[in-house]
Amino acid sequence: MTPQAPSTGTTQARLYGLGEWALVVGLAATMGWTTLCLGGYLAETMVGTMWAVFGLAALGGALWMLGRGSAPLVFNRAALLPVPFLLYALGSVLWLAPAQWLAWREWLLWLQMWLVFVLMLHFGRSRRQTEVVVGAFVVLGLVGVAMAAYQRYGNPRWMMLDRTQAEQFIGRSAGMFGIPNSLAGLLELMIPACLALVFSRATKPVVKVACGWLAALFVFAVVLTGSRGGWISLALVLMLWPMLDGRNWRRRLSGVLVVFMLAAAGVWALYRFSDYAHSRIQPFLEGKFELSRPIIWKAGLQIWRDHPWLGSGAASYNVLFDQYRPKGFINEPDWAHNDYLNALSDYGLVGFTLWIVAGGVLLWLGWRAVQRARREGSSTSSIFSLWKWRLGLFLGLLAFAFHLAVDFHTKLPALAFAAAVAGALLLRDEPGLGRMVSVPVARFGGLVLFAACLLVAGFVADPLYRGEAVRYAARKAIDRQAATGAGDLVQIMTAALDGFGLAVTIHPQNGQAWSDLAYATTQSWHIGKGDLVALGRQAEPLAQRALALCPLNAEFWIRRGVALDMQARHAEGETCFKQALKLAPNTSGWWYYHAYHLSVLPDRKEEALQAVRTCLALDPSNRAALTLQQQLSARQ
Repeated sequence: MTPQAPSTGTTQARLYGLGEWALVVGLAATMGWTTLCLGGYLAETMVGTMWAVFGLAALGGALWMLGRGSAPLVFNRAALLPVPFLLYALGSVLWLAPAQWLAWREWLLWLQMWLVFVLMLHFGRSRRQTEVVVGAFVVLGLVGVAMAAYQRYGNPRWMMLDRTQAEQFIGRSAGMFGIPNSLAGLLELMIPACLALVFSRATKPVVKVACGWLAALFVFAVVLTGSRGGWISLALVLMLWPMLDGRNWRRRLSGVLVVFMLAAAGVWALYRFSDYAHSRIQPFLEGKFELSRPIIWKAGLQIWRDHPWLGSGAASYNVLFDQYRPKGFINEPDWAHNDYLNALSDYGLVGFTLWIVAGGVLLWLGWRAVQRARREGSSTSSIFSLWKWRLGLFLGLLAFAFHLAVDFHTKLPALAFAAAVAGALLLRDEPGLGRMVSVPVARFGGLVLFAACLLVAGFVADPLYRGEAVRYAARKAIDRQAATGAGDLVQIMTAALDGFGLAVTIHPQNGQAWSDLAYATTQSWHIGKGDLVALGRQAEPLAQRALALCPLNAEFWIRRGVALDMQARHAEGETCFKQALKLAPNTSGWWYYHAYHLSVLPDRKEEALQAVRTCLALDPSNRAALTLQQQLSARQ
């Protein structure tokens, strides 16, 4: 549907226009901020991002209350498609999730993704406003290319926010993200649109050249990511492109063959002339595929089989993973590294169906938008009205959807928002989706949106993100000192205790913050050598509060067990350690704690030695366990 410009002769219309421009610029700035801060993964980033998204949505509600003068307001019904899943996921947060503070964080991301989608469907539909949004994506892509090149040819350990790249990703470029696959996920949304405009007859020569250069740079950066999932997803979409673009079967098949040959030639060149690409491709040729993802996927399938219909609860995968962890697997997966499987295990068949139907219908409506634009042609000179532009958006979303089978793009705010914007750009002008809204209905809907956004932001999202940001910073300081030995331990631990205390004050429902506060309290004895029993008494209710919030977390049982041991209540402590091992039978660290507990009991040395052997069998690199084993062996 062609957007109708508001009347320009009234104060009401001028205010609406200014507000709409503020919304568009604000959304572009929010996208940039979130993406450049490691994709919005950190809670400290999401404090700002959350207020921006909910604030912009509240502004959108205010604009609908204001109205556009004599121009009617149009509601796009595509906005309703994700609502059933959002409501179901909210129910999962409230009644099924084993760790509600994690579940709320996930649901808030779903909600913000939907709000970005709704805002782009209804605002910023003029050519200039669309150029601002698309231009922001282009700038982010170019920044990502520059960063990827620097990481590959300059400093491979460099990351945003003064961080250092993980060893497992050295040699691969992540751009502004922490994970190389995430940069590939962002670029694969844009590459098909650039290529589609290059091959559009209606595109001006200058635009063709610019889009060609952008596509080449973005493909170059995708290669630098070393993301095999990104490579495969993009290759599949580019091979599908001629099938959707060609007017007869001969041209379609010829196009597929050409794309296949170009892709094969590119892969061969990388395999032949790039040592790193050779190391990424060779295992596939030998039939040796990645080992970690099948392990993570198997656990997700087992979780789903145990909770087939309603799922194990929102954001529950990593909470329950320890129960299914195989021997020798020491990584923390966080998610299933397959968004489809993650949705299935967390939300069951019911929630997964709502999730997949919403996404499938949106893609189907997007394909209809491409076909309609192709039939009707374009009566304007704007590239955003060309059917090839819409085809590029559709293909980018399809590549993104393919990549979800091996990654967790919807868990990163920047990628979730980028996909939402691309989907809205594809669907917002569809005449079959728009419905005129009466002034009373528009005002009521705008009021509800305005009030709901401010209430959710102020009373749910803000304390959750701020509390987690404080907790994460305090825990990171402790862990860094433990790993490197750098810094004044007394100062670090004192600051950590203050930080954890502040975190539970800001957000008392964060079970991990209570557990960390219990941990820091017990560890503080090693600094001040104070009253061991008194510290155990302080730590016990903190650990108990964490357990009340999530009794399925093995770590929380360990914290309570340690607090009880410090009070010489060893029988009660042993019950806690055994419960932790029941919940996480193959986690090396918890076997160490159990072994240490047994080692202080005079008649349990042999059991302690067996427990520490089990710990080392699960993780031979556990230095604390090696030391304990030597001490126990020396006593025999």
